[in-house]
Amino acid sequence: MEQPREHRFCPSCGTRLPWAIVLRSRPKMTRWFRGIPVISSDVPDTALRVSRYLEEFEMQAPEGSVRVPSHHVRFSVWVEDRAVCAVSIPDDEAEALAGFLQAPIAVERPTAPTG
Repeated sequence: MEQPREHRFCPSCGTRLPWAIVLRSRPKMTRWFRGIPVISSDVPDTALRVSRYLEEFEMQAPEGSVRVPSHHVRFSVWVEDRAVCAVSIPDDEAEALAGFLQAPIAVERPTAPTG
């Protein structure tokens, strides 16, 4: 199976693809993140695809031509080879999300009883 040219990461394992097969001048950057089941009802083989749209472009969809705007990030949840939901946020919200994820996590330590 050949990797689609627009992917920079392997959709199965998330490994960065060699630059020799990836063109750098793309209207978007995409990265896959593998999910982990946490509760018994979580579906295995779930992934999060995050795409950052750098340039506006037109794409063909079954419904017709779609104009994709620039300067947003789209999150889509995939089960095996199918997107089951998606949401887009503007770049400023994506930067706020990055800050949230990079912030140190305060860990509360139990205090020793006094007395």
